[in-house]
Amino acid sequence: MEKVANRLTALACLTAALGLAQLAGRAQAFDRNSFPGPHNTGIPKAVELTPYAGPCAITEPNTVIDSRRVTCDLYIKAPGVRITRSTTNRIDVDTPGASLTIEDSVIDAGRWQAAALGYSNLTVRRVEVRGGGASIHCAPNCIIEDSWLHGQYMQPGQPQHLGGYAAFGWGDVTLRHNTIGCDVPDNDVGGGCSGSAQIYGDFAALSGFTFERNLFLATPGGYCTSFGLNPGKPYGDNPTHIVVKDNVWQRGPNGRCAGYGPTTSFYIEGEGNIWHGNVWDDGTMLEPQ
Repeated sequence: MEKVANRLTALACLTAALGLAQLAGRAQAFDRNSFPGPHNTGIPKAVELTPYAGPCAITEPNTVIDSRRVTCDLYIKAPGVRITRSTTNRIDVDTPGASLTIEDSVIDAGRWQAAALGYSNLTVRRVEVRGGGASIHCAPNCIIEDSWLHGQYMQPGQPQHLGGYAAFGWGDVTLRHNTIGCDVPDNDVGGGCSGSAQIYGDFAALSGFTFERNLFLATPGGYCTSFGLNPGKPYGDNPTHIVVKDNVWQRGPNGRCAGYGPTTSFYIEGEGNIWHGNVWDDGTMLEPQ
């Protein structure tokens, strides 16, 4: 009997230790400062900006804009354009063959009604994106890393749908280690945030999206994230190669991240689709929905 009692005592101690370890792991699972924000995106502190005097429509390949204060909307119409350590208004990359890399900068689209940055062939690193009706609309050929998407603008009295990141078809997109939110309150005519990050099959099939190690901030919208399965859309019945791994969803004031819940429309049976290691900000595992 003494041996049995000792074993039971040891088992109880082990169980308690494991429970404490799990609680400690959860407590350490989320560190807001380890994600992008005001402390690690935008222009490095030592940089001094000078006014930009170049064209607002960039037609020269491999143009470089560095350490400038750009006060016009930029239209990128050439390949290989680079913007570094600068502030800009909204940026439009929508000409066939054009491409942009932007790093260590701030994009402020102000009261613009559409995306602050769009729409294809983008590489974005350590950039704060604010203003506009959405932060970034991009697909295909997009890499967004270590950036902070927030602070959208609602047109007064309009039933406008806002968002952090969104795509409406295509693919070859990676969002890695970003902080993404849509934080504008709903208005009284049906306007508000769709969510923090959404992909929809409106204009083409969805294939080849990776969401990895992002923080999805709580939003007044319906769902914080939506991953493409929506048979009501023209191309929403079979999203493929959608990889969602090691991301964090902020619970927010209602504990659900958004009005209806944290996430929706992930097609578990889709070819190449992966859901792995995704958690709430308290460390609790989050299952696909």
